Amino acid sequence: MTTGSDSPALSAERKVEMVFELLENGSKKGYIGENITQLEHALQAALRAVESQADEETVLAALLHDIGQFCSPGELQRMLVEDFGQETTDSTGSGLVSVGVVGHEKLGGDYLRKIGFSKKVCDLVESHVVAKRYLTAVNPEYYAGLSNASKQSLKFQGGPFTAEEVVEFRSDPLFEQKVQLRTWDDASKIVDFKTPGLEAYRDMAIRHLKSTAVDGPLHKVNIFGKTRQKIVEAAEALNVPPYRGRQIHEWIYTKGVTTFQDMANLPRSLQRDLDQKYRIDYGRVLDSQLSVDGTRKMLIQYNNDTKASVEAVFIPEDHRGTLCVSSQIGCSLSCRFCHTGTQALYRNLTASEIVGQYMIAAWMAKDFPKTLNQRPNVSNIVFMGQGEPLYNFRNVSAAVRTLTDKDGIGMAPWRITISTSGIAPLIPKIASELNVGLAVSLHSADNDVRSEIMPINKTYPLSQLMSSCREFVKCASPQSQRITFEYVMLDGVNDGDVDANRLVDLIRDLPAHVNLIPFNPWPGSNYRSSDEARVAEFCNIVRSRGIHASVRTPRGDDILAACGQLKSSHDTKKSVATV
Repeated sequence: MTTGSDSPALSAERKVEMVFELLENGSKKGYIGENITQLEHALQAALRAVESQADEETVLAALLHDIGQFCSPGELQRMLVEDFGQETTDSTGSGLVSVGVVGHEKLGGDYLRKIGFSKKVCDLVESHVVAKRYLTAVNPEYYAGLSNASKQSLKFQGGPFTAEEVVEFRSDPLFEQKVQLRTWDDASKIVDFKTPGLEAYRDMAIRHLKSTAVDGPLHKVNIFGKTRQKIVEAAEALNVPPYRGRQIHEWIYTKGVTTFQDMANLPRSLQRDLDQKYRIDYGRVLDSQLSVDGTRKMLIQYNNDTKASVEAVFIPEDHRGTLCVSSQIGCSLSCRFCHTGTQALYRNLTASEIVGQYMIAAWMAKDFPKTLNQRPNVSNIVFMGQGEPLYNFRNVSAAVRTLTDKDGIGMAPWRITISTSGIAPLIPKIASELNVGLAVSLHSADNDVRSEIMPINKTYPLSQLMSSCREFVKCASPQSQRITFEYVMLDGVNDGDVDANRLVDLIRDLPAHVNLIPFNPWPGSNYRSSDEARVAEFCNIVRSRGIHASVRTPRGDDILAACGQLKSSHDTKKSVATV
């Protein structure tokens, strides 16, 4: 298999020519088990991506997702055996079996990576098989809708995911796009379906490869968000001693520098080498709004992607400052009273993007540059912004470890709280793996009511949720044992005396604090907040029965920064395609 990556003389135009030739020539063999050619399938998938207003990287991934089917036979056999530990089931060595090329998604990703396509394109190409395994695990109707050839290939691809694999896959930063790509893949097998030809994507592919070239904007790796060990390894790869990596880590996380030229104790040659390969990127602040009460809301965009933006909120108080961070772009849970719940999940945030929200807020709050014995203005972090943190646990946990690294940012674990809508299986891990605080978005102690306003309750009902909370308490340190139960007060929905007593009965065996939240309205919402007298009486009932309770004072509601009001500017609406 010739990739051209070993020849620096190859232009982006020539590389695209090679890839398109491979796709066109390979498609002449037909699409095994289907009544269209492989090229027709690729063009249909790409058109669906375009019609969905996907970014160019996702469109290219849709176009090229099956490119691994067309690797030359001898090279295919070698790569399967040597690189991937797999074997074809075709004794002729042609690399084709009755269901296509085994491992073709990995071959395709590797091929495109060597050509010079971006990590996102290659990751998406490599994902369309695992996304099928995910969908067959979570949606019984999905398997029934697969073509016979696709059902047959599933056996060779590992079958449906296990429950553990489902949770892991949901933590992927590209989870939503990977599932969407699979949806386009499955829908792109229509006979006589009219599409633009391959030439329609040539300029897009050339433009992409130029952007990922050595001097292109996507070439540099974001070193921000990496752990100290990873930064040490990056330094060693540049042939410098490990202590240089520790110095770089210190400059990034304790001094807050954003250019390598500012790392004064590094040799100039190392500064240049770092600058050629890496960047330090927190994200770009598109907008910053200041409330009359001092609350600041920031709209932050990542990777120049117009859809990849989130909101973070800094709430200053007399003796502390709390930063509310987002963990996902959009949300998949559809809680009826939450503004974010009306926005489709676009993707999970990476660990660096989560930590970047802290660094941006810390700079704005004048925590950088640091001075001796300075008390931080951003003293606490709550994962209560956009998204469900436990559906992005891998990246959230990596971010927490970076935030609490004593040789870096050094925030005490007990100053961090993760809020969840109730993803019961992962709640104990908040204590056992991270030792940070837990907040549960409860909002009703009645299963029927909670299922109506929070559909996740149908998956993890109250009995399972409370069992996981008890496990959390067993694993938590004394400083982190008390659970905050968040309860938004909705007029006529969950605010009666019977609701208050039912709440106490549910949580009375736990070290608990109830945080009552007057509903914060947002455009298009169908709920009203309970009035002050009703909220006060509800609070009194809970307190009278021995449970700590308080009423949250709304902060930043004049700039839509209060609880339940956050939403990204790209405003992607939920649709039936959202998984």
